[in-house]
Amino acid sequence: MLQNTEPTFRKLSNSQIALHPNPKGIIQFIGSFIFGSFPAWAYKYLYQYLFDQGYSLILYRFPLNPIQFNHWEVSFGLLKEQYLLKTEIIKILREENQPDDVINTYSNPANYLWLGHSLGCKYIILLEISSNEPTKRSQILQKCLDKKDADEAIKQIALIESVQQTSKGIINQLLPETESVNQFFIKNQSSILLAPEISNTVRILRSSWRISNSLANPNQKQTECLISSSTELFNLTGIISFNLDCIAEDDVMFMVKQIKHKRFPALHKELEGSHFQPLSISIENLGQSIVYFFDELKSR
Repeated sequence: MLQNTEPTFRKLSNSQIALHPNPKGIIQFIGSFIFGSFPAWAYKYLYQYLFDQGYSLILYRFPLNPIQFNHWEVSFGLLKEQYLLKTEIIKILREENQPDDVINTYSNPANYLWLGHSLGCKYIILLEISSNEPTKRSQILQKCLDKKDADEAIKQIALIESVQQTSKGIINQLLPETESVNQFFIKNQSSILLAPEISNTVRILRSSWRISNSLANPNQKQTECLISSSTELFNLTGIISFNLDCIAEDDVMFMVKQIKHKRFPALHKELEGSHFQPLSISIENLGQSIVYFFDELKSR
């Protein structure tokens, strides 16, 4: 499996993975609406570049459902998938007698990176918010959400904690000589947001007119409240935007403003292109920026 230099994807659970023979990190990718349901095909050239740079790839898919407005549900589903995939990958590596240093790369949570595009960024942001210290997290959820939604989110997080413990137990059995690392959800994992779309609004021809989706959960106001209230988080977040983007422009401005107040200097770069530039054949500048950002975030 690990002798091939091309990103040959295999289906594992509901996702697709391509394991590099000498991984410098594991990029977990969540794509945009529609294209995120067919990521291996839609982002083909971007994946080829990142694999060539030494990254293993995990492509999370979410169902192509135009009326799926519960973004909490999607995010929590992706997190459960992460724990399942991690244990399954380690099982595969053990069965194939891969070297200990390769297996240890996949067992260490710090080597898992997040890359999102458009709506996929919102799912990563919600996972980051869910990774806060429990008491603080509950306070923020209750502050920013309706009581019913806050109670449901807290309930779902508790259920995922049990999934996490199960995964940890399996990995400890597979790797008894490896010291277990405590990792709460995606805390302390680097993430890069490509043209983040968190408000579910579309700007028409760079005018003041907007098309908005008021059914999204959490909605724009709630999402912005969750982000701005999570002052301890997003220290390992980078943002890449595009100068002709008329979909995520406002959300990029909001997110850049938020990371400017964090522990480290803000990591933001604007490239030429439209909102869907990551799906383009010409991705060298974008790929170079992603690699540079991950290297910079790793040093923090």
